[in-house]
Amino acid sequence: MGTILNDNEQAAAAAATENGLQPAGTYKCRIVGVEKWKSGSSLVWKLRVEKDEDGAGHEFYDWTGLSERGIWKTKERFAALAVPLDAGEEAFLGMPVDVTVEVGLNDQTGEPKNKVVGVVRGERDVVAEAKEKLGAVDEDGDSDIPF
Repeated sequence: MGTILNDNEQAAAAAATENGLQPAGTYKCRIVGVEKWKSGSSLVWKLRVEKDEDGAGHEFYDWTGLSERGIWKTKERFAALAVPLDAGEEAFLGMPVDVTVEVGLNDQTGEPKNKVVGVVRGERDVVAEAKEKLGAVDEDGDSDIPF
C-alpha cells in the first residue's frame, strides 16, 4: 500500500507548528514560484525551506509591488538576487535564497503571522559550482589551491 501523504505533504506536516508559524530567523530556501498577483499590482514570491533545515518544506510568501509606489521593492529584489529586470520566471525557479523572517501580526485579523523581511541570494550552489568547475577539491575535501 502506498502512503496517504505525498512527499510535499509529508514535508509540510513535519514542518508544521502551531498556527503554521515558524520562529523568527533566517532560513535556507529555494524559490519555487514567482508570478504576477491576480490584480497585477504585485509579484508574489513562493519560498520553500530546504530539506535538512529546521522547518523543511514550509513555504513563505512575499509580495513586491508593481505600482509606482511599490516598484522600488521589486527592483531591489531583482538586484539582491543578481537577476536583470528583463528576466523571466525561469531565472528564479530553484534559486537558493536566504530568507529572513519575523513574527508579526496580520493587519486585518490581528492574528500572528510570519513576515518576510529579507531575501538574498544564497551562495550554496555558487560555491559548489565553482569547486566543480575548478576541480580544486578532491574526494577527501583537500584543496589544490596553493593559498
